[in-house]
Amino acid sequence: MIKQFEVENFKGFKDTLVMDFTAREYAFNKNLVKDGIVNKAIVYGKNGVGKSGLGIALFDIIRHLTDKEKMPNQYLANYINLDSDLPYARFKYVFQFDDDIVIYEYQKKNPDYLLQEKLWINDTLVIDFNYFDKNQQFVEKSLAGDLRIELLDNTLSITKYIYRNTPIKADSPFTKMMQFCDNMLWYRGLSDGNTYCGFTNGGALLIEKLYESGKIRDFEEFLKSNSLDYKLKFITVNGIHVLMAVYDKSGEEKETPFLSVASTGTMALFLFYIWSISAFTKISFLFIDEFDAFFHYESAENIVLRLNKAKSFQSILTSHNTYLMQNKLTRPDCCFIMTNNKITSLFNSTEKEIREAHNLEKMYINGAFNE
Repeated sequence: MIKQFEVENFKGFKDTLVMDFTAREYAFNKNLVKDGIVNKAIVYGKNGVGKSGLGIALFDIIRHLTDKEKMPNQYLANYINLDSDLPYARFKYVFQFDDDIVIYEYQKKNPDYLLQEKLWINDTLVIDFNYFDKNQQFVEKSLAGDLRIELLDNTLSITKYIYRNTPIKADSPFTKMMQFCDNMLWYRGLSDGNTYCGFTNGGALLIEKLYESGKIRDFEEFLKSNSLDYKLKFITVNGIHVLMAVYDKSGEEKETPFLSVASTGTMALFLFYIWSISAFTKISFLFIDEFDAFFHYESAENIVLRLNKAKSFQSILTSHNTYLMQNKLTRPDCCFIMTNNKITSLFNSTEKEIREAHNLEKMYINGAFNE
Protein backbone atom coordinates (compact mmCIF):
# COMPACT_ATOMS: atom_id res chain seq x y z
CA MET A 1 0.00 0.00 0.00
CA ILE A 2 1.04 3.60 -0.47
CA LYS A 3 1.67 5.13 2.95
CA GLN A 4 2.86 8.53 1.75
CA PHE A 5 3.40 10.29 -1.55
CA GLU A 6 5.45 13.39 -2.38
CA VAL A 7 5.75 15.35 -5.60
CA GLU A 8 7.71 18.51 -6.34
CA ASN A 9 8.02 20.78 -9.37
CA PHE A 10 5.59 18.70 -11.44
CA LYS A 11 2.95 20.54 -13.47
CA GLY A 12 1.03 22.77 -11.01
CA PHE A 13 2.97 21.56 -7.95
CA LYS A 14 5.87 24.00 -7.69
CA ASP A 15 6.55 23.29 -4.03
CA THR A 16 6.55 19.89 -2.37
CA LEU A 17 3.09 18.37 -2.03
CA VAL A 18 2.78 15.58 0.54
CA MET A 19 -0.20 13.23 0.83
CA ASP A 20 -0.06 11.26 4.06
CA PHE A 21 -2.29 8.15 4.18
CA THR A 22 -1.72 7.49 7.89
CA ALA A 23 -5.01 6.47 9.51
CA ARG A 24 -6.25 7.68 12.90
CA GLU A 25 -7.97 5.90 15.76
CA TYR A 26 -11.66 5.89 14.90
CA ALA A 27 -14.02 3.16 16.06
CA PHE A 28 -16.31 3.41 13.02
CA ASN A 29 -15.88 2.47 9.36
CA LYS A 30 -12.83 0.39 10.16
CA ASN A 31 -13.14 -1.23 6.73
CA LEU A 32 -11.90 2.03 5.19
CA VAL A 33 -8.42 1.57 6.63
CA LYS A 34 -5.96 -1.30 6.46
CA ASP A 35 -2.79 -1.87 8.47
CA GLY A 36 -3.00 1.68 9.81
CA ILE A 37 -3.23 3.20 6.31
CA VAL A 38 -6.17 4.92 4.64
CA ASN A 39 -7.54 2.42 2.12
CA LYS A 40 -10.46 4.47 0.74
CA ALA A 41 -9.86 8.19 0.25
CA ILE A 42 -11.99 10.98 -1.19
CA VAL A 43 -10.26 14.21 -2.25
CA TYR A 44 -12.06 17.56 -2.42
CA GLY A 45 -10.87 20.93 -3.62
CA LYS A 46 -11.83 23.95 -5.66
CA ASN A 47 -11.35 23.98 -9.42
CA GLY A 48 -7.72 24.30 -10.46
CA VAL A 49 -6.06 23.27 -7.19
CA GLY A 50 -4.59 20.10 -8.70
CA LYS A 51 -6.91 17.17 -7.96
CA SER A 52 -6.47 15.81 -11.48
CA GLY A 53 -2.75 16.62 -11.31
CA LEU A 54 -2.47 14.52 -8.15
CA GLY A 55 -3.65 11.44 -10.01
CA ILE A 56 -1.35 12.12 -12.95
CA ALA A 57 1.57 12.56 -10.54
CA LEU A 58 0.79 9.37 -8.61
CA PHE A 59 0.73 7.39 -11.84
CA ASP A 60 3.92 8.81 -13.32
CA ILE A 61 5.65 5.74 -11.88
CA ILE A 62 3.75 3.51 -14.33
CA ARG A 63 5.60 4.99 -17.28
CA HIS A 64 9.07 3.71 -16.42
CA LEU A 65 8.58 0.89 -13.87
CA THR A 66 5.96 -1.12 -15.78
CA ASP A 67 4.97 -2.12 -19.30
CA LYS A 68 1.33 -1.20 -18.70
CA GLU A 69 -0.75 1.47 -20.44
CA LYS A 70 0.97 4.84 -20.07
CA MET A 71 -0.68 8.11 -19.10
CA PRO A 72 -2.04 9.71 -22.31
CA ASN A 73 0.31 12.40 -23.60
CA GLN A 74 -2.36 15.10 -23.54
CA TYR A 75 -2.17 15.03 -19.73
CA LEU A 76 1.61 15.50 -19.64
CA ALA A 77 1.99 18.96 -21.19
CA ASN A 78 4.05 21.39 -19.08
CA TYR A 79 5.59 18.45 -17.21
CA ILE A 80 7.96 20.74 -15.29
CA ASN A 81 6.33 23.57 -13.35
CA LEU A 82 6.37 26.71 -15.49
CA ASP A 83 7.18 29.07 -12.59
CA SER A 84 10.19 27.14 -11.34
CA ASP A 85 13.88 27.34 -12.21
CA LEU A 86 14.40 23.75 -11.06
CA PRO A 87 15.04 21.62 -14.20
CA TYR A 88 13.46 18.40 -12.94
CA ALA A 89 10.39 16.98 -11.19
CA ARG A 90 10.81 14.84 -8.08
CA PHE A 91 8.57 11.98 -6.97
CA LYS A 92 8.73 9.98 -3.75
CA TYR A 93 6.62 6.98 -2.73
CA VAL A 94 6.57 5.33 0.68
CA PHE A 95 5.12 1.83 0.45
CA GLN A 96 4.15 -0.46 3.32
CA PHE A 97 3.79 -4.21 2.87
CA ASP A 98 3.01 -5.87 6.20
CA ASP A 99 6.00 -4.88 8.38
CA ASP A 100 8.23 -3.82 5.47
CA ILE A 101 8.74 -0.21 4.35
CA VAL A 102 9.95 0.49 0.82
CA ILE A 103 10.82 4.04 -0.25
CA TYR A 104 11.28 4.84 -3.92
CA GLU A 105 12.36 8.28 -5.10
CA TYR A 106 13.30 9.54 -8.55
CA GLN A 107 13.86 12.65 -10.63
CA LYS A 108 12.82 13.27 -14.23
CA LYS A 109 13.40 16.04 -16.75
CA ASN A 110 10.42 14.99 -18.84
CA PRO A 111 8.05 11.97 -18.87
CA ASP A 112 10.69 9.68 -20.41
CA TYR A 113 13.95 11.24 -19.19
CA LEU A 114 15.19 9.84 -15.88
CA LEU A 115 17.93 11.66 -13.99
CA GLN A 116 18.19 9.72 -10.74
CA GLU A 117 16.61 6.82 -8.84
CA LYS A 118 16.89 5.85 -5.18
CA LEU A 119 15.43 2.86 -3.37
CA TRP A 120 15.41 2.05 0.34
CA ILE A 121 14.19 -1.22 1.82
CA ASN A 122 13.62 -1.07 5.58
CA ASP A 123 15.95 1.95 5.96
CA THR A 124 18.72 0.35 3.90
CA LEU A 125 19.71 2.20 0.73
CA VAL A 126 19.90 -0.43 -2.03
CA ILE A 127 19.85 1.77 -5.16
CA ASP A 128 21.35 5.24 -5.57
CA PHE A 129 21.76 5.66 -9.29
CA ASN A 130 22.55 8.93 -11.06
CA TYR A 131 22.41 8.53 -14.83
CA PHE A 132 24.90 11.35 -15.42
CA ASP A 133 27.42 10.75 -12.63
CA LYS A 134 29.36 7.49 -12.77
CA ASN A 135 30.57 8.10 -9.22
CA GLN A 136 26.98 7.84 -7.99
CA GLN A 137 25.75 4.58 -9.48
CA PHE A 138 25.41 2.38 -6.41
CA VAL A 139 23.39 -0.85 -6.45
CA GLU A 140 23.47 -3.14 -3.43
CA LYS A 141 25.18 -6.43 -4.31
CA SER A 142 22.42 -8.51 -2.73
CA LEU A 143 19.95 -6.89 -5.12
CA ALA A 144 21.92 -6.87 -8.36
CA GLY A 145 23.73 -10.18 -7.93
CA ASP A 146 26.05 -10.81 -10.89
CA LEU A 147 24.07 -8.56 -13.21
CA ARG A 148 26.27 -6.24 -15.26
CA ILE A 149 24.79 -2.79 -15.10
CA GLU A 150 25.76 -0.92 -18.21
CA LEU A 151 22.84 1.39 -18.84
CA LEU A 152 23.51 4.05 -21.41
CA ASP A 153 19.90 4.91 -22.12
CA ASN A 154 18.31 6.83 -19.26
CA THR A 155 14.83 6.07 -20.58
CA LEU A 156 15.33 2.59 -19.12
CA SER A 157 14.86 2.49 -15.36
CA ILE A 158 17.66 0.83 -13.39
CA THR A 159 15.03 -0.36 -10.89
CA LYS A 160 12.96 -2.02 -13.59
CA TYR A 161 16.10 -3.42 -15.25
CA ILE A 162 17.17 -5.14 -12.04
CA TYR A 163 13.68 -6.49 -11.40
CA ARG A 164 13.39 -7.94 -14.90
CA ASN A 165 16.87 -9.48 -14.99
CA THR A 166 17.63 -10.88 -11.54
CA PRO A 167 16.14 -13.84 -9.61
CA ILE A 168 14.40 -11.94 -6.82
CA LYS A 169 12.25 -13.82 -4.30
CA ALA A 170 8.52 -13.58 -4.98
CA ASP A 171 7.79 -12.51 -1.40
CA SER A 172 10.55 -9.88 -1.13
CA PRO A 173 9.56 -6.25 -0.41
CA PHE A 174 11.14 -5.23 -3.73
CA THR A 175 8.98 -7.70 -5.66
CA LYS A 176 5.88 -6.58 -3.76
CA MET A 177 6.56 -2.96 -4.71
CA MET A 178 6.98 -3.80 -8.39
CA GLN A 179 3.86 -5.96 -8.43
CA PHE A 180 1.91 -3.21 -6.68
CA CYS A 181 2.93 -0.74 -9.39
CA ASP A 182 2.06 -3.28 -12.10
CA ASN A 183 -1.51 -3.40 -10.81
CA MET A 184 -2.29 0.28 -10.29
CA LEU A 185 -5.22 1.65 -12.32
CA TRP A 186 -6.19 5.26 -13.11
CA TYR A 187 -9.14 6.28 -15.21
CA ARG A 188 -11.34 9.31 -15.74
CA GLY A 189 -15.06 9.26 -15.11
CA LEU A 190 -15.54 11.94 -17.75
CA SER A 191 -16.81 12.04 -21.33
CA ASP A 192 -13.53 11.27 -23.11
CA GLY A 193 -14.15 7.55 -23.52
CA ASN A 194 -12.21 4.77 -21.84
CA THR A 195 -9.10 6.81 -20.99
CA TYR A 196 -6.96 4.92 -18.51
CA CYS A 197 -3.43 4.31 -17.25
CA GLY A 198 -1.84 1.24 -15.72
CA PHE A 199 -2.97 -2.31 -14.93
CA THR A 200 -3.42 -3.57 -18.51
CA ASN A 201 -2.80 -2.64 -22.14
CA GLY A 202 -4.82 -1.92 -25.22
CA GLY A 203 -8.23 -0.46 -25.80
CA ALA A 204 -10.70 -3.35 -25.84
CA LEU A 205 -14.23 -2.18 -26.54
CA LEU A 206 -16.44 -1.86 -23.46
CA ILE A 207 -19.31 -3.66 -25.19
CA GLU A 208 -17.04 -6.59 -26.02
CA LYS A 209 -15.83 -6.79 -22.41
CA LEU A 210 -19.42 -7.03 -21.22
CA TYR A 211 -20.20 -9.71 -23.81
CA GLU A 212 -17.16 -11.78 -22.84
CA SER A 213 -18.03 -11.53 -19.14
CA GLY A 214 -21.52 -12.97 -19.64
CA LYS A 215 -22.79 -10.56 -16.99
CA ILE A 216 -25.49 -8.76 -18.97
CA ARG A 217 -28.18 -9.59 -16.37
CA ASP A 218 -25.90 -8.43 -13.55
CA PHE A 219 -25.33 -5.18 -15.46
CA GLU A 220 -29.09 -4.70 -15.69
CA GLU A 221 -29.31 -5.10 -11.90
CA PHE A 222 -26.45 -2.64 -11.42
CA LEU A 223 -28.28 -0.06 -13.54
CA LYS A 224 -31.51 -0.76 -11.66
CA SER A 225 -29.74 -0.08 -8.36
CA ASN A 226 -29.02 3.34 -9.82
CA SER A 227 -32.67 3.92 -10.81
CA LEU A 228 -32.13 2.97 -14.47
CA ASP A 229 -34.49 0.31 -15.78
CA TYR A 230 -33.08 -1.31 -18.93
CA LYS A 231 -33.82 -4.61 -20.61
CA LEU A 232 -30.74 -5.56 -22.61
CA LYS A 233 -29.71 -8.16 -25.16
CA PHE A 234 -26.83 -8.83 -27.52
CA ILE A 235 -27.13 -9.22 -31.27
CA THR A 236 -24.38 -9.89 -33.80
CA VAL A 237 -23.97 -7.62 -36.81
CA ASN A 238 -21.28 -8.55 -39.33
CA GLY A 239 -19.42 -10.47 -36.65
CA ILE A 240 -19.57 -7.59 -34.14
CA HIS A 241 -21.47 -7.87 -30.87
CA VAL A 242 -23.93 -5.01 -30.38
CA LEU A 243 -25.64 -4.28 -27.06
CA MET A 244 -29.30 -3.50 -27.63
CA ALA A 245 -31.84 -1.82 -25.36
CA VAL A 246 -35.23 -3.52 -25.63
CA TYR A 247 -38.39 -1.45 -25.16
CA ASP A 248 -42.12 -1.76 -25.67
CA LYS A 249 -43.92 0.38 -28.24
CA SER A 250 -47.68 0.00 -28.54
CA GLY A 251 -47.46 -3.54 -27.23
CA GLU A 252 -44.72 -4.49 -29.67
CA GLU A 253 -41.14 -5.27 -28.60
CA LYS A 254 -38.59 -2.98 -30.23
CA GLU A 255 -34.84 -2.63 -29.80
CA THR A 256 -32.23 0.05 -30.37
CA PRO A 257 -28.45 0.19 -29.75
CA PHE A 258 -27.79 0.86 -26.07
CA LEU A 259 -25.07 3.38 -26.89
CA SER A 260 -27.54 5.46 -28.90
CA VAL A 261 -29.89 6.02 -25.96
CA ALA A 262 -27.55 5.93 -22.94
CA SER A 263 -27.01 9.32 -21.30
CA THR A 264 -23.59 10.62 -20.29
CA GLY A 265 -24.29 9.58 -16.70
CA THR A 266 -25.37 6.10 -17.80
CA MET A 267 -22.20 5.74 -19.83
CA ALA A 268 -20.13 6.78 -16.79
CA LEU A 269 -21.88 4.03 -14.81
CA PHE A 270 -21.21 1.59 -17.67
CA LEU A 271 -17.51 2.48 -17.60
CA PHE A 272 -17.33 1.96 -13.84
CA TYR A 273 -19.14 -1.36 -14.11
CA ILE A 274 -16.81 -2.70 -16.80
CA TRP A 275 -13.73 -1.81 -14.78
CA SER A 276 -15.31 -3.31 -11.66
CA ILE A 277 -15.87 -6.73 -13.27
CA SER A 278 -12.61 -6.81 -15.22
CA ALA A 279 -10.13 -5.32 -12.75
CA PHE A 280 -11.31 -4.95 -9.17
CA THR A 281 -10.29 -8.45 -8.10
CA LYS A 282 -6.75 -7.88 -9.37
CA ILE A 283 -5.77 -4.23 -8.91
CA SER A 284 -3.69 -2.86 -6.03
CA PHE A 285 -4.57 0.83 -6.31
CA LEU A 286 -7.41 2.73 -8.01
CA PHE A 287 -7.67 6.44 -8.83
CA ILE A 288 -10.89 7.73 -10.45
CA ASP A 289 -10.70 11.37 -11.43
CA GLU A 290 -14.00 13.30 -11.16
CA PHE A 291 -15.71 9.97 -10.62
CA ASP A 292 -19.17 11.47 -10.07
CA ALA A 293 -19.10 14.38 -12.54
CA PHE A 294 -22.23 13.05 -14.27
CA PHE A 295 -23.86 11.23 -11.35
CA HIS A 296 -26.93 12.02 -9.29
CA TYR A 297 -25.92 12.15 -5.64
CA GLU A 298 -27.59 8.79 -4.98
CA SER A 299 -25.55 7.10 -7.73
CA ALA A 300 -22.39 8.69 -6.34
CA GLU A 301 -23.26 7.27 -2.93
CA ASN A 302 -23.87 3.82 -4.43
CA ILE A 303 -20.46 3.85 -6.10
CA VAL A 304 -18.73 4.87 -2.86
CA LEU A 305 -20.51 2.11 -0.93
CA ARG A 306 -19.52 -0.44 -3.57
CA LEU A 307 -15.87 0.64 -3.42
CA ASN A 308 -15.90 0.65 0.38
CA LYS A 309 -16.72 -3.06 0.30
CA ALA A 310 -13.70 -3.79 -1.91
CA LYS A 311 -11.00 -4.21 0.73
CA SER A 312 -8.33 -5.73 -1.52
CA PHE A 313 -7.19 -2.46 -3.11
CA GLN A 314 -6.46 1.11 -2.09
CA SER A 315 -8.48 3.83 -3.82
CA ILE A 316 -8.74 7.59 -4.28
CA LEU A 317 -11.77 9.39 -5.68
CA THR A 318 -11.82 13.09 -6.54
CA SER A 319 -15.11 14.92 -6.21
CA HIS A 320 -16.91 18.22 -5.68
CA ASN A 321 -19.92 16.47 -4.15
CA THR A 322 -19.96 17.44 -0.47
CA TYR A 323 -22.98 15.18 0.06
CA LEU A 324 -20.45 12.35 0.26
CA MET A 325 -18.89 13.97 3.35
CA GLN A 326 -20.86 11.70 5.65
CA ASN A 327 -19.49 9.49 8.36
CA LYS A 328 -21.65 6.67 7.04
CA LEU A 329 -19.57 6.80 3.82
CA THR A 330 -16.15 8.02 4.93
CA ARG A 331 -14.14 9.16 7.98
CA PRO A 332 -12.33 12.37 8.90
CA ASP A 333 -8.97 10.70 8.19
CA CYS A 334 -10.15 9.33 4.83
CA CYS A 335 -11.56 12.60 3.52
CA PHE A 336 -8.99 15.12 2.19
CA ILE A 337 -9.09 18.79 1.28
CA MET A 338 -6.73 19.98 -1.43
CA THR A 339 -5.58 23.59 -1.78
CA ASN A 340 -2.69 25.08 -3.72
CA ASN A 341 0.28 22.77 -3.04
CA LYS A 342 -1.31 21.26 0.06
CA ILE A 343 -3.50 18.25 0.78
CA THR A 344 -4.73 17.52 4.29
CA SER A 345 -7.25 15.14 5.83
CA LEU A 346 -10.24 16.63 7.65
CA PHE A 347 -8.76 15.17 10.84
CA ASN A 348 -5.62 17.27 10.39
CA SER A 349 -7.50 20.36 9.18
CA THR A 350 -9.00 21.29 12.54
CA GLU A 351 -8.07 21.26 16.21
CA LYS A 352 -11.61 20.24 17.11
CA GLU A 353 -12.39 16.66 18.00
CA ILE A 354 -14.49 15.11 15.23
CA ARG A 355 -16.87 12.38 16.28
CA GLU A 356 -19.03 9.96 14.34
CA ALA A 357 -22.18 12.00 15.04
CA HIS A 358 -20.73 15.18 13.53
CA ASN A 359 -22.00 16.42 10.16
CA LEU A 360 -18.80 16.71 8.13
CA GLU A 361 -20.52 18.39 5.17
CA LYS A 362 -22.02 21.10 7.38
CA MET A 363 -18.69 21.64 9.14
CA TYR A 364 -16.93 21.97 5.77
CA ILE A 365 -19.46 24.43 4.33
CA ASN A 366 -19.33 26.52 7.51
CA GLY A 367 -15.54 26.80 7.34
CA ALA A 368 -14.65 24.54 10.25
CA PHE A 369 -11.63 23.15 8.39
CA ASN A 370 -8.49 25.11 7.61
CA GLU A 371 -7.82 25.39 3.88
